[in-house]
Amino acid sequence: MKPIRMQPINVKALWAGDRLSKLRNLEEGIGIVREVCAYKNGENSILNNEYKGMNLRDLISRHYKDLMGNDTSDQMIRAAYIDAKEDLSIQVHPDEEYARKNEKDFGKSESWYVLQCDENAYLTAGCNTDDRELLHKSAINGNIEEYLIRIPVKQGDFVYIPAGLIHSCGKGTLVMEIGSFGNTTYRMYDYNRGRELHLNKGFEVIDTSLRASKKEFPLDSRSMNRIETGVESKEFKVDVIDTIGSQMVSKENKYHILTCVFNECNIIIDAEEYSLHYTETLVIPASVNNYEIQGDCRVLCSYRP
Repeated sequence: MKPIRMQPINVKALWAGDRLSKLRNLEEGIGIVREVCAYKNGENSILNNEYKGMNLRDLISRHYKDLMGNDTSDQMIRAAYIDAKEDLSIQVHPDEEYARKNEKDFGKSESWYVLQCDENAYLTAGCNTDDRELLHKSAINGNIEEYLIRIPVKQGDFVYIPAGLIHSCGKGTLVMEIGSFGNTTYRMYDYNRGRELHLNKGFEVIDTSLRASKKEFPLDSRSMNRIETGVESKEFKVDVIDTIGSQMVSKENKYHILTCVFNECNIIIDAEEYSLHYTETLVIPASVNNYEIQGDCRVLCSYRP
């Protein structure tokens, strides 16, 4: 099977910035761009090869072995951009057990890689109190931010958000969100935007002891070929691949989701070249054993561990 390009899904949002719209010449108000997604109500279609026009769920079903390899799941890791001019809602996601029992869904853990951001940008993740009654009252009264932890971020930072951790993507950021397949979000506070809140279920899944983990990968530290772990969980892993010139990447019966987050590059497979421009995504099927990255670039490589 040859590499797969997918049609991005553009989603309007109340809090949308304009970075993605300018980068991709999109209409105003696009806050989310789903690069890899198999949600029933919003899945990507295939743009190339003999699979052109097929949706992702059908591709997985019909060509599981070639595409997914030894993966024990019938779902693919999701990848999407979030372009935030304003703070997103304060929210929390359920773990696998709760989601299956109460939502007939999958658990949702995720990570954020910061592509661009304003000076003094931040993400919100975690509580500075274990008093759940206080948190509940503050969510109703609109002052819950007083009891949450703000994490300063800059370009190249990687933050892991496990299920159960209350969080929010901060204003003035463009991030790549990579995570498990679940699609359940419990909104705890929404800055008076008038959307539904889900306090009862949200407080059933919040774990006030959880903290976000952050790793820093400054672009000015790129001086040699290297592959480093950005995020690793039981559901997904993301490597940060810095290339100066070219380097080979080997894998064994796993699909790789490649996203170029600095400059541009070419992916070489069996002497065939696939261009990957800034912010573009390419899925390397499990049937491909190795590939070469050429260019002065940074690529995020997402896969199942």
